[in-house]
Amino acid sequence: MTSCPCGSSREFDVCCSPFIQGTSRPTTAEALMRSRYAAYVKGNIDYIMATTLPASRADSDIDAMRSWANNAEWTGLEIVSTQDGQADNKQGQIEFIAHYAMGGIAQRHHEQSLFVKEDDQWFFKDGEVLYSGPAEKPKPVVNTTRIGRNDPCTCGSGKKYKKCCGA
Repeated sequence: MTSCPCGSSREFDVCCSPFIQGTSRPTTAEALMRSRYAAYVKGNIDYIMATTLPASRADSDIDAMRSWANNAEWTGLEIVSTQDGQADNKQGQIEFIAHYAMGGIAQRHHEQSLFVKEDDQWFFKDGEVLYSGPAEKPKPVVNTTRIGRNDPCTCGSGKKYKKCCGA
């Protein structure tokens, strides 16, 4: 038995696998969000498409999704916030951060997603990407070389720094 990649602390076989296999349906928007993340981890883009609202599927780049799913090393899902999306709601918003690595570099995909319920089934409608890129922002380059006033100018003029660019 393996734990579910969605981060629920439950076994995959009793957590997201029944949704992905089609033997049951998520009852909340968050459960759908978690199962979609697990589907990315497992490389099951068919499930991603099946749980996307039919009217929103035309915007999907299946090849890019498949490439992302297969080339990423998925490291975790963080649910930041959930608004509505319960069994008795018709829509819900989930803010999440998907953690992964590409080429050994830690990445994160931070998104606010909208889910809607139609015919008693939850679907992903659309999302707003808040950030997608390296998990740590690159640090600015700081010049640690100190130039003395009497040192040659760095511009190559041959003058002393204090008489050229340091003036």
